[in-house]
Amino acid sequence: MDLSYTPDEEAFRTRVRAWLTENVPAPGTLRTLDEMRAWQRKIHAAGFLGAAWPKEYGGAGLSEMQQAILNEELARARAPLVVNAMAIWWVGPAIMRYGTDEQKQRFIAPILTAEEIWATGYSEPTSGSDMAAARTRAVRDGDVYVVNGQKIWTTYAHISDWFFVLVRTSTEGPKWAGLSLLLMDLKSPGIDIRPIRQIDGGSEFNEVFMTDVRVPGRRTSSGRKGRAGRSSRARSSTSAPGSPAASASIWPSTGSRTRCGVRARERMRASGSGIAELATKAAIVRYSGMRTLTDSLRGRMNPHLSCVAMKLSSTQLTQEFSEMAMEVLGPWAALMDDAHAPFNGRWARQYLGDRSMTIAGGTSEVQRNIVAQADPRTAARPRRGERQAIDRCRRVPRYL
Repeated sequence: MDLSYTPDEEAFRTRVRAWLTENVPAPGTLRTLDEMRAWQRKIHAAGFLGAAWPKEYGGAGLSEMQQAILNEELARARAPLVVNAMAIWWVGPAIMRYGTDEQKQRFIAPILTAEEIWATGYSEPTSGSDMAAARTRAVRDGDVYVVNGQKIWTTYAHISDWFFVLVRTSTEGPKWAGLSLLLMDLKSPGIDIRPIRQIDGGSEFNEVFMTDVRVPGRRTSSGRKGRAGRSSRARSSTSAPGSPAASASIWPSTGSRTRCGVRARERMRASGSGIAELATKAAIVRYSGMRTLTDSLRGRMNPHLSCVAMKLSSTQLTQEFSEMAMEVLGPWAALMDDAHAPFNGRWARQYLGDRSMTIAGGTSEVQRNIVAQADPRTAARPRRGERQAIDRCRRVPRYL
């Protein structure tokens, strides 16, 4: 295995690292929507946004190796996520691939500039990871769809302009066949957005209620109804966290200047074997990510090292890191909004927020099913055989 980089790749890394050193904002300083928009526009102007997007759509047009290097350096620098990340990850690519020329001209450019923020409406109270069970209905009425239903856990809906929303336009045929994706203006009459108070004190998730919301028929993301299955399945197979940068830089400096600093360092020494185990797992995840990248570069698919499998291992590892941080900080770990909170309460918030990591973007249970069913040795077996394959998958070590 050759883990070295070419001179051009090393030069690209140097350029990215130098730019991030000069431009990454201090933690917690992006407090308003205008500040978050400004950060995204700064990255875009530097040529580091929309890394996989073609240049003709305003993207960076980076190679896969450059994308991996960029992700590593962003993680190393602890760069804040851009406010329109979901639109860049899957809304824009879906419109580029399945949208009409009119949609591409209207929606693509404002995504990168953060002029228009997008929310994604997949999850419902009765369907989360099983997107095909969506019940929100869209009924054709002349040139428009009339939408009724509810979405939940909708990130940033309260600050978004547009809604990439999964709806059921038909009840005939397989579940996937009756789904469509609409591009809905969140300022339309009949939309009620209610923020959800989260365990970490934030409110980035929302409930979205739609009552007789009228959406022009030309705003289906595929140009035709009933084709959302292809677009959303493509998103779920490519957007899960799993880059080689997943574990690049996630452990804080141990030189805390808080009053708990000395005690924390003592507990770190006492927890040395646990920290060493986390470091080993992080290395395994990183090198597994490199194998996934190699598969992509070589045009092959390994179902057990796909981005889905990487999501399984990296999200579990993220939880274990925050659990170890809480253990090291001891009783001080319970402080969050307090002048004496270590790291300004970062680890308390992260520990609480990380509980969702194995749920968001598809639960770990569903991800294991996908891994098992992607294996040609088990995909064609009858239900009982699939059940046995899934059980075997659950016994596979979490760190591939």
